[in-house]
Amino acid sequence: MNAGDPATKSIGAAGIVMAAGQGTRFASDVPKVMHRVAGRPMLAHVVDTGRAAGLDPLVVVIRPGMDMGSAAAGTVTVDQPPTGRGTAFAVETGLGAVPSDVDVVVALYGDSPLVRPATVRGVLKALLSLDAVAAVSWADVPDPGSFGRVRLAETGLVRGIVETADASADELALTTVNAGPAAFRAAWLRRALSRVRPSRTSGERYLTQLVDLAIDDGRRVAGYQITDLDETIGCDDLDRLATANAAFERRERKRRHR
Repeated sequence: MNAGDPATKSIGAAGIVMAAGQGTRFASDVPKVMHRVAGRPMLAHVVDTGRAAGLDPLVVVIRPGMDMGSAAAGTVTVDQPPTGRGTAFAVETGLGAVPSDVDVVVALYGDSPLVRPATVRGVLKALLSLDAVAAVSWADVPDPGSFGRVRLAETGLVRGIVETADASADELALTTVNAGPAAFRAAWLRRALSRVRPSRTSGERYLTQLVDLAIDDGRRVAGYQITDLDETIGCDDLDRLATANAAFERRERKRRHR
């Protein structure tokens, strides 16, 4: 399934980029997604990925008054109200700008500039081929850190995701983590988002709770493994931003020497 392919267009896949994070760990007035990777705002890289994967429309959820310059050119921008918190709230906000005839919605993280279009298409393919209502990308990493942990079934389906703030000791020992884009059947997503409740520990409404809701509904959740761990880099502080810049330079060197 390639960008511009009739198969991509026929499923009517839209994208929602979650880009409203303040990025307080940067100690900067610059919005998190506007910090630069390879000389461009990281948001611009994510927008390019969404377009290359064939997502249309591409909705970017931002903070009110946020100046993005040309980083989100050609997208639909939506202000996230200050009345809610969490990734589920961000997607719910963006979903209002997605036409009702769209079949699938892909959620992208605005601080993950190294995700490739092929990964987005892989998540979409997993969703469709397994007749699932949701599909999440995951990776097996040596140091899971603050990543949400993914519980996998032997069939390759996903059994659940737990955020680190809510995880038990056994769950924190898992090295399979929630690592990137997620795709949802739009009709199911619209019904399910209102059922996502705030975390007891953080107060945030997590998008990952949709996995448990789907399983409770007796529906399938597909998994798609990301094997290039550079794609899992989320730039939520200056150290990770530097890591992303170094990874981008490695990627460009490999591309030039092919």
